[in-house]
Amino acid sequence: MLWYQYRGAGQSDSPATSVANWAPNSGNMIGRGWDGFLHLVARGDGVLLGVRPDGNLLYYRYDGDGTSDPNATGLHWAPESANIIGVGWENFRFLCAKPYEGRTSTHPNNSVIYAVDHDGHLHWYRYVGDGESDPGATGLHWDPNSGNIIGQGWSQGFRYMAAVSEIILMVKDNGDLLWYRYSGKGETDPSGGSGWDPKSSNIIGRGWHRFRHIFGGSDGRGGYVIYGVDQAQNLLWHRYTGTGDSDPTGTSNAWSPNSGNIIGTGW
Repeated sequence: MLWYQYRGAGQSDSPATSVANWAPNSGNMIGRGWDGFLHLVARGDGVLLGVRPDGNLLYYRYDGDGTSDPNATGLHWAPESANIIGVGWENFRFLCAKPYEGRTSTHPNNSVIYAVDHDGHLHWYRYVGDGESDPGATGLHWDPNSGNIIGQGWSQGFRYMAAVSEIILMVKDNGDLLWYRYSGKGETDPSGGSGWDPKSSNIIGRGWHRFRHIFGGSDGRGGYVIYGVDQAQNLLWHRYTGTGDSDPTGTSNAWSPNSGNIIGTGW
């Protein structure tokens, strides 16, 4: 596992700007053996959640600054890292976690996980623990509404899913980028008719099927930074400041002029 921290604002990549826009420890190895997960998602504040092929959900928390650890000594990893906090997670097609700023003790409502099963049902989970081991799947530190279905039709025709701060982004097979925002608390609603912003499912961009991965988070100023890795392994930067207004062309002023710039290669 390699650590990176980007500090730029989407300036087009060049030898002159690369060093200035990335933290000095970027690219350092901080762990080994991370290739065996079905899903691996960042939940913010250094928390990573991984699903093994056996369905076990593992918790990790990294508290370091990217200091190199090529021998995988566990430097700067919380003692709870690699603990099992759930079972039966192997049958989801998409999995993403809502990133947040701050620990769950101060932001308990933001530690939300969204999971889409192969029937297209969207499940809601909220984990409020700190990685306490729970191999017996007792439900320790999970909100009672965890596992509830809050929508349907989230599988067919979709290629990627990402949680970016409080919004959810879906990429359709045709490349359309769809915007969603859920403000509910996981109340069961298979129809998906409650808790959703009226603008949910609006198209805010196109051509996003060229990416192998998309991820991102809040920019701290009311907008969202979205990263995409294309088929040529380029890392592209985008910044969206809109509120889900329909924009099928993806050319509105809600997108920063630097959006689409390459900020790294070899990803």
